[in-house]
Amino acid sequence: MKAEEKGIDPEAAINNSWLLKDENMKLIWEKHKVVTEKLAEYLEPLGKEPTENDIYRINWHEIAGLADKSIDDIKKMDHHEIEKAFPGDIEGFAGPDHNKVDYPEIIVPREQVRFESVFSPRWNTYYATYFTITGLHGLHVIAGALVLAYYLFFGRKMYDQNPEWLANRVEVGGLFWHFVDLVWIFLFPVLYLM
Repeated sequence: MKAEEKGIDPEAAINNSWLLKDENMKLIWEKHKVVTEKLAEYLEPLGKEPTENDIYRINWHEIAGLADKSIDDIKKMDHHEIEKAFPGDIEGFAGPDHNKVDYPEIIVPREQVRFESVFSPRWNTYYATYFTITGLHGLHVIAGALVLAYYLFFGRKMYDQNPEWLANRVEVGGLFWHFVDLVWIFLFPVLYLM
């Protein structure tokens, strides 16, 4: 685990995080610890133990499933009863019963959004690919526009000297511009519609 590699106690890091300053999240975290204990009890006879994801990650299913239950209620439940309390993908998020589950409101401080975001090419393969492709496309659009603008504004002098040469250059510039547009016709659906 990254925290342990850096010599940081994960429990202490979580307890000191900005997220647990929210009372709702603090209560959900306490409930999650009880759920993790129940999972450990269930796995012990099988010779297994909860993974780091089980211990340190809370998903929306769990948040929704634990929101209306007290810690004492959860302590009385066994592992299978707890799992049944969590809404499934279909029922909880997209199914006809999605209005029956109340998700608790969590307030994220504005300064933490930037801190917690990984929307940068360095941390995320999708965004690295996205910024590279759109950046290169934008660079080619600008280059094509500059070439065509050059021929537009300085074309009269070139036309007087060698009209055939200018016609060839304008045609090549136009082909380049249309090829860049054709690339965008394929990029747009891939990047924005899929």
